[in-house]
Amino acid sequence: MGILNVSDGPTWSSDLDLPEDIPRDTPEAEFSVTFLALMILSGLTVTTNSLILATFYVEKKLRTYNNCYIFNMSVADLVVGLLCMPILSMIHLFGSWPFGKVASILFMGFQNSILGVSVCGVVVVCIDRYLATFYPIQHYQGRSIHKATVVNILTWVSSFGVWMMVTSAWDFIKPTNLVISSGLSRPNYSLTNTASLLVFLLRFGLPFLLMTGLYIRIYIKVKNIGSKHLSKYFNREGKNGKGQAKSASQDKEKRSLGTRLRDKLGSKTSLTYDENTTVSSISMDMTSDEGTTKNLGSPETDNEHSLNGEKKSTNNYPKPIGLSGDDEDISTSKSNVVSKKPKRESRVEGRKAMRTMTMIVLVFILTWLPTAVSVTMYALAPGFYRTLNKSINLSEITRWIAFSNSLVNPLAYAMAQPLFRLTITRMLCRPRRKP
Repeated sequence: MGILNVSDGPTWSSDLDLPEDIPRDTPEAEFSVTFLALMILSGLTVTTNSLILATFYVEKKLRTYNNCYIFNMSVADLVVGLLCMPILSMIHLFGSWPFGKVASILFMGFQNSILGVSVCGVVVVCIDRYLATFYPIQHYQGRSIHKATVVNILTWVSSFGVWMMVTSAWDFIKPTNLVISSGLSRPNYSLTNTASLLVFLLRFGLPFLLMTGLYIRIYIKVKNIGSKHLSKYFNREGKNGKGQAKSASQDKEKRSLGTRLRDKLGSKTSLTYDENTTVSSISMDMTSDEGTTKNLGSPETDNEHSLNGEKKSTNNYPKPIGLSGDDEDISTSKSNVVSKKPKRESRVEGRKAMRTMTMIVLVFILTWLPTAVSVTMYALAPGFYRTLNKSINLSEITRWIAFSNSLVNPLAYAMAQPLFRLTITRMLCRPRRKP
């Protein structure tokens, strides 16, 4: 049924054991609304994934480490819409599988393998986000585009290696003449409930448990980190408030002291001070009517003025910013700090990756859950499953719902990352002008 090709019972093929001298009927194509709907679904899948892949070509900002895994999943989903969906739609056009037994066995292996690449892609995204959350420094220092490319290649090699062996190689080594209701060759692993459940666990059960477990741990970790940052923020704000209140009281005290001194010394007295001024270092310049200058306060200020009231240039005055050697050292240190590479990914990048993972995990669960229910029903209550399958064609419905994962994934990327939406809008609404 469904992706696992579990049928409602063994059905013997009508053309596998016929002698070669007996002519065989060639199925005739008969157009149907179902075939049209499935072809539209295939076209939408190809269009959406092609747009996602085009954004990587147009917008260089999307070519990040995290998006390399999105690129890999988009390629797999494009192949599903470009090959698997149209070929499978031919069953509804011709009324049965029209390409023979060998092609049926190879197609079943290819179909399961390419779907496995998509599932492996989701698992890889979850594992990568787990490492980035719990081991941020090691993950950031070790990640690279080359590493992501190698991981993507391994998802294809492992998926095709496993599923071509389980589906196609087993059927070629031990061939049977059984077919399912759609005309496809019935694989050997579907002949027993135990083997069907093991394949289903490999297809959906284990990935689902792994994704769910990792996501829950990541969510708890991120939530705890957010709570710590929030508490630190409020503590810092409280300390800043106390510091500002203390600074305001000191400033008020200085101003009141300066006012009292000015009242005692006369109206022509000018008082200068800054935030770091203390009572012992307050200096006042009193200019008399005769133009002489008197200095009160620290004795060091006596050398800063001449008898005729003109200031001398001394080394005690601060130099303008940018001219002194100390300022050059400060600017150099600042440039070094700016150019220093970060030790972990930014919060913006982390939130974006978390949103993307949330969307693709949610889409995976929603599109593969009907298949999970169907397989469980077949294993626990086969009689009820066969009755239900004959009435509403449950296996076909769950199969295409699982295929729709390849259509919804690009929508999830666009919802999680606004740059995908902006790039697609720019490509569609603002085409490049010819020179």
